[in-house]
Amino acid sequence: MTRKVEYLHSWFILSITLYSLLFLLINPSFALNTILLLMVFYFYFKNGLRVRLFLKISFYALFFCLILFFLNCLHPAKALMQGSSYLLFGNTLYSKTVEHALQMSLKLFFVTLLSMSSGVVVNHSKVILYLMVDKRLKLSWGYPILLSINSISLFKDEFERIKINAKIRNLPFLDRLNILFPLLVFAIRHSQRGALSLVTRGLDENKSFYFSYTTSTIDKKRFQIFLILYFVLVVIALL
Repeated sequence: MTRKVEYLHSWFILSITLYSLLFLLINPSFALNTILLLMVFYFYFKNGLRVRLFLKISFYALFFCLILFFLNCLHPAKALMQGSSYLLFGNTLYSKTVEHALQMSLKLFFVTLLSMSSGVVVNHSKVILYLMVDKRLKLSWGYPILLSINSISLFKDEFERIKINAKIRNLPFLDRLNILFPLLVFAIRHSQRGALSLVTRGLDENKSFYFSYTTSTIDKKRFQIFLILYFVLVVIALL
Protein backbone atom coordinates (compact mmCIF):
# COMPACT_ATOMS: atom_id res chain seq x y z
CA MET A 1 0.00 0.00 0.00
CA THR A 2 1.45 3.35 -1.05
CA ARG A 3 1.54 5.87 1.78
CA LYS A 4 0.24 9.34 1.11
CA VAL A 5 2.93 12.01 0.93
CA GLU A 6 1.97 14.92 3.16
CA TYR A 7 2.77 18.53 2.39
CA LEU A 8 3.17 19.10 6.12
CA HIS A 9 3.60 16.46 8.80
CA SER A 10 0.36 15.61 10.64
CA TRP A 11 1.98 16.49 13.96
CA PHE A 12 2.53 20.06 12.78
CA ILE A 13 -0.96 20.21 11.24
CA LEU A 14 -2.39 19.18 14.60
CA SER A 15 -0.24 21.79 16.37
CA ILE A 16 -1.38 24.48 13.92
CA THR A 17 -4.99 23.51 14.59
CA LEU A 18 -4.59 23.74 18.36
CA TYR A 19 -2.85 27.12 18.16
CA SER A 20 -5.57 28.40 15.83
CA LEU A 21 -8.42 27.17 18.03
CA LEU A 22 -6.91 28.96 21.00
CA PHE A 23 -6.67 32.18 18.99
CA LEU A 24 -10.24 31.89 17.66
CA LEU A 25 -11.68 31.31 21.12
CA ILE A 26 -9.92 34.32 22.66
CA ASN A 27 -9.70 36.90 19.90
CA PRO A 28 -12.95 38.81 19.10
CA SER A 29 -11.70 40.41 15.86
CA PHE A 30 -13.49 39.02 12.80
CA ALA A 31 -10.80 40.31 10.42
CA LEU A 32 -7.89 38.68 12.29
CA ASN A 33 -9.80 35.41 12.65
CA THR A 34 -10.45 35.38 8.91
CA ILE A 35 -6.78 35.97 8.12
CA LEU A 36 -5.80 33.14 10.45
CA LEU A 37 -8.28 30.78 8.81
CA LEU A 38 -6.88 31.61 5.37
CA MET A 39 -3.41 30.72 6.63
CA VAL A 40 -4.56 27.45 8.20
CA PHE A 41 -6.66 26.31 5.26
CA TYR A 42 -3.73 26.90 2.93
CA PHE A 43 -1.98 24.04 4.76
CA TYR A 44 -5.20 22.02 4.90
CA PHE A 45 -5.75 22.16 1.15
CA LYS A 46 -2.08 21.41 0.53
CA ASN A 47 -2.44 18.38 2.80
CA GLY A 48 -5.30 16.94 0.77
CA LEU A 49 -8.54 18.68 1.79
CA ARG A 50 -10.89 18.58 -1.21
CA VAL A 51 -12.94 21.63 -2.19
CA ARG A 52 -16.13 19.56 -2.37
CA LEU A 53 -15.62 18.16 1.11
CA PHE A 54 -14.75 21.63 2.41
CA LEU A 55 -18.05 22.99 1.05
CA LYS A 56 -19.92 20.11 2.63
CA ILE A 57 -18.31 20.76 6.01
CA SER A 58 -19.03 24.49 5.63
CA PHE A 59 -22.71 23.73 5.04
CA TYR A 60 -22.97 21.59 8.18
CA ALA A 61 -21.13 24.18 10.27
CA LEU A 62 -23.28 27.03 8.92
CA PHE A 63 -26.52 25.12 9.54
CA PHE A 64 -25.52 24.40 13.14
CA CYS A 65 -24.49 28.02 13.75
CA LEU A 66 -27.71 29.42 12.26
CA ILE A 67 -29.70 27.36 14.75
CA LEU A 68 -27.59 28.78 17.59
CA PHE A 69 -28.04 32.30 16.19
CA PHE A 70 -31.83 32.10 16.22
CA LEU A 71 -31.90 30.49 19.67
CA ASN A 72 -29.75 33.31 21.06
CA CYS A 73 -32.02 35.89 19.45
CA LEU A 74 -35.25 34.32 20.69
CA HIS A 75 -34.03 33.51 24.20
CA PRO A 76 -31.56 36.26 25.18
CA ALA A 77 -30.16 37.00 28.60
CA LYS A 78 -31.68 39.97 30.40
CA ALA A 79 -28.40 41.88 30.19
CA LEU A 80 -28.62 41.75 26.38
CA MET A 81 -32.14 43.21 26.14
CA GLN A 82 -30.83 46.65 25.22
CA GLY A 83 -30.80 48.96 22.23
CA SER A 84 -33.30 49.25 19.43
CA SER A 85 -36.09 46.68 19.43
CA TYR A 86 -37.73 44.94 16.47
CA LEU A 87 -40.82 42.77 16.27
CA LEU A 88 -40.36 39.53 14.30
CA PHE A 89 -43.11 36.88 14.19
CA GLY A 90 -44.41 38.02 17.57
CA ASN A 91 -40.94 38.03 19.18
CA THR A 92 -39.08 41.14 20.27
CA LEU A 93 -35.48 41.33 19.10
CA TYR A 94 -32.98 43.80 20.52
CA SER A 95 -30.03 45.20 18.60
CA LYS A 96 -27.55 44.22 21.31
CA THR A 97 -28.99 40.70 21.37
CA VAL A 98 -28.61 40.34 17.59
CA GLU A 99 -25.07 41.71 17.70
CA HIS A 100 -24.05 39.30 20.46
CA ALA A 101 -25.75 36.35 18.74
CA LEU A 102 -24.00 37.17 15.45
CA GLN A 103 -20.61 37.43 17.14
CA MET A 104 -21.04 34.12 18.97
CA SER A 105 -22.35 32.35 15.87
CA LEU A 106 -19.44 33.52 13.72
CA LYS A 107 -16.93 32.40 16.33
CA LEU A 108 -18.66 29.03 16.61
CA PHE A 109 -18.73 28.72 12.80
CA PHE A 110 -14.98 29.31 12.58
CA VAL A 111 -14.24 26.83 15.39
CA THR A 112 -16.57 24.18 13.95
CA LEU A 113 -15.21 24.60 10.43
CA LEU A 114 -11.63 24.34 11.65
CA SER A 115 -12.28 21.35 13.91
CA MET A 116 -14.19 19.30 11.33
CA SER A 117 -11.70 20.07 8.56
CA SER A 118 -8.73 19.12 10.74
CA GLY A 119 -10.27 15.71 11.31
CA VAL A 120 -9.97 15.09 7.56
CA VAL A 121 -6.39 16.23 6.99
CA VAL A 122 -4.72 15.04 10.20
CA ASN A 123 -3.49 11.46 10.12
CA HIS A 124 -3.99 10.66 13.80
CA SER A 125 -2.31 7.27 13.50
CA LYS A 126 0.81 8.95 12.15
CA VAL A 127 0.76 11.44 15.03
CA ILE A 128 0.63 8.62 17.60
CA LEU A 129 3.40 6.70 15.81
CA TYR A 130 5.55 9.84 15.62
CA LEU A 131 5.13 10.42 19.36
CA MET A 132 6.10 6.81 20.07
CA VAL A 133 9.16 6.91 17.81
CA ASP A 134 10.20 10.23 19.34
CA LYS A 135 9.82 8.69 22.83
CA ARG A 136 7.22 11.26 23.89
CA LEU A 137 4.57 8.57 24.31
CA LYS A 138 4.98 5.15 25.89
CA LEU A 139 4.31 2.17 23.64
CA SER A 140 2.04 0.71 26.31
CA TRP A 141 -0.19 3.79 25.84
CA GLY A 142 0.33 4.41 22.15
CA TYR A 143 -0.74 1.04 20.76
CA PRO A 144 -4.05 0.88 22.67
CA ILE A 145 -4.79 4.38 21.36
CA LEU A 146 -3.97 3.25 17.82
CA LEU A 147 -6.21 0.24 18.29
CA SER A 148 -9.07 2.51 19.35
CA ILE A 149 -8.57 4.95 16.46
CA ASN A 150 -8.39 2.25 13.80
CA SER A 151 -11.42 0.44 15.22
CA ILE A 152 -13.70 3.37 14.36
CA SER A 153 -13.70 2.58 10.64
CA LEU A 154 -14.20 -1.13 11.39
CA PHE A 155 -17.24 -0.35 13.55
CA LYS A 156 -18.65 1.82 10.78
CA ASP A 157 -18.23 -0.93 8.17
CA GLU A 158 -19.75 -3.53 10.48
CA PHE A 159 -22.69 -1.24 11.21
CA GLU A 160 -23.33 -0.80 7.48
CA ARG A 161 -23.22 -4.59 6.92
CA ILE A 162 -25.67 -5.24 9.75
CA LYS A 163 -27.98 -2.46 8.53
CA ILE A 164 -27.99 -3.85 4.97
CA ASN A 165 -28.73 -7.32 6.34
CA ALA A 166 -31.70 -5.95 8.30
CA LYS A 167 -32.98 -4.11 5.23
CA ILE A 168 -32.76 -7.24 3.06
CA ARG A 169 -34.78 -9.15 5.66
CA ASN A 170 -37.36 -6.32 5.58
CA LEU A 171 -37.33 -5.91 9.34
CA PRO A 172 -39.65 -3.26 10.86
CA PHE A 173 -38.06 0.00 11.95
CA LEU A 174 -38.33 -0.73 15.68
CA ASP A 175 -36.77 -4.17 15.21
CA ARG A 176 -33.85 -2.58 13.40
CA LEU A 177 -32.86 -0.95 16.66
CA ASN A 178 -31.73 -4.38 17.75
CA ILE A 179 -28.78 -4.14 15.34
CA LEU A 180 -27.00 -2.31 18.16
CA PHE A 181 -26.62 -5.60 20.04
CA PRO A 182 -24.60 -7.47 17.35
CA LEU A 183 -22.54 -4.30 16.96
CA LEU A 184 -21.83 -4.39 20.69
CA VAL A 185 -20.78 -8.04 20.40
CA PHE A 186 -18.47 -7.12 17.50
CA ALA A 187 -16.92 -4.31 19.58
CA ILE A 188 -16.24 -6.66 22.50
CA ARG A 189 -14.70 -9.30 20.25
CA HIS A 190 -12.58 -6.72 18.45
CA SER A 191 -11.25 -5.31 21.74
CA GLN A 192 -10.42 -8.83 22.97
CA ARG A 193 -8.60 -9.72 19.75
CA GLY A 194 -6.70 -6.43 19.83
CA ALA A 195 -5.67 -6.85 23.46
CA LEU A 196 -4.58 -10.46 22.81
CA SER A 197 -2.56 -9.34 19.78
CA LEU A 198 -0.70 -6.70 21.82
CA VAL A 199 0.07 -9.19 24.59
CA THR A 200 1.27 -12.02 22.32
CA ARG A 201 3.59 -9.71 20.38
CA GLY A 202 5.39 -8.83 23.61
CA LEU A 203 5.75 -5.16 22.78
CA ASP A 204 8.24 -3.22 24.89
CA GLU A 205 9.98 0.15 24.80
CA ASN A 206 12.89 -1.27 22.75
CA LYS A 207 10.71 -2.02 19.74
CA SER A 208 12.12 -0.99 16.36
CA PHE A 209 9.96 0.63 13.69
CA TYR A 210 10.07 -0.38 10.04
CA PHE A 211 8.98 3.04 8.77
CA SER A 212 10.21 6.48 9.82
CA TYR A 213 7.53 8.82 11.11
CA THR A 214 9.83 11.68 12.07
CA THR A 215 9.48 15.23 10.80
CA SER A 216 11.68 16.60 8.03
CA THR A 217 13.61 19.86 7.79
CA ILE A 218 11.13 21.32 5.30
CA ASP A 219 8.29 20.46 7.69
CA LYS A 220 10.00 22.39 10.47
CA LYS A 221 10.64 25.39 8.23
CA ARG A 222 7.01 25.55 7.09
CA PHE A 223 5.83 25.28 10.67
CA GLN A 224 8.23 28.04 11.72
CA ILE A 225 6.82 30.31 8.99
CA PHE A 226 3.33 29.70 10.38
CA LEU A 227 4.51 30.47 13.92
CA ILE A 228 6.02 33.78 12.78
CA LEU A 229 2.79 34.83 11.06
CA TYR A 230 0.79 33.58 14.04
CA PHE A 231 2.92 35.67 16.41
CA VAL A 232 2.33 38.73 14.22
CA LEU A 233 -1.44 38.22 14.47
CA VAL A 234 -1.20 37.82 18.24
CA VAL A 235 0.76 41.08 18.53
CA ILE A 236 -1.81 42.91 16.36
CA ALA A 237 -4.64 41.49 18.48
CA LEU A 238 -2.99 42.75 21.68
CA LEU A 239 -2.49 46.29 20.37
